[in-house]
Amino acid sequence: MANQTAGFGFRQAPTMGSTPATGGQAEYMVKSGLAVGIFQNNPVSLQSAGDTGYLQDATADTMDDGKAGGIDWSTGTSGITLIEGVFNGIFYINSSTSKPTFANHVLASTTFGTDYNTGSSDGIGFVNDNPMQEYTAKCDDAITQANLLSTFNSTDGATAGTQTNGQSTVKLDIGTAAATCQFKVVRTANDPANNDNTVLNSNVIVMIAPTAAANN
Repeated sequence: MANQTAGFGFRQAPTMGSTPATGGQAEYMVKSGLAVGIFQNNPVSLQSAGDTGYLQDATADTMDDGKAGGIDWSTGTSGITLIEGVFNGIFYINSSTSKPTFANHVLASTTFGTDYNTGSSDGIGFVNDNPMQEYTAKCDDAITQANLLSTFNSTDGATAGTQTNGQSTVKLDIGTAAATCQFKVVRTANDPANNDNTVLNSNVIVMIAPTAAANN
C-alpha cells in the first residue's frame, strides 16, 4: 500500500519511554498583528528581535523576528531562540466582535481586541512544551535505518498554502540532516498505512532535538 501523502505537522505521540502523553500545555504570549501566521502542530519559538519574547511559528521561511526558519532553521544562527514546543491553539479577543475566541491557528495580520479583564491586546498561545514529548511526523522523502537519530528541520510552512482548516501540512525535511536542526528521529511509526520508508511520505516518531529544545 502506498503511503498517504498529506502532511500534518507534528502530532503528539507518547512521551519517551512509551509513557502516555498527558496533552499538557503551557501558555505563551502572542503579539497582535503577526507578520506570519501560526498553525496547529507547527514548532514554535520565541522572537529574539522586534517583539522580543513573543511566540512565533518556526516553520516560516523568514520568522517574525527576521531569522530563517523552516528548512533553514539552525542553532548556529546568531541570536536564534530554541524551540519551545509545538503549537496547539490560541485564545484572543476578536477585534470586530469583542468576543473571546478560541482557535487552532492564527492567520498573519490578525489584530486582537483588548481583553477588558486584563487590559491587554495580546493573544495566548497554547504550546505542548514537554521536552520528553514525542511526535508523529511525515517524511518528505525516503528515510533509511541510517537516518535514525539524525536531526532534521520541518519543511517551510506558516503560509495559507501550508495549512488545512488551521492545521499544519508541513513535513519532516529529510534533505536537511544536520546537528543544528529541530527534530531528532527516534524510530519509525509502524503505521501500516504509512510504513514504506523506501519512498516519500512514510511516518516516523520524532522529538525536539536536545540541542534545539529551549526546555532541555
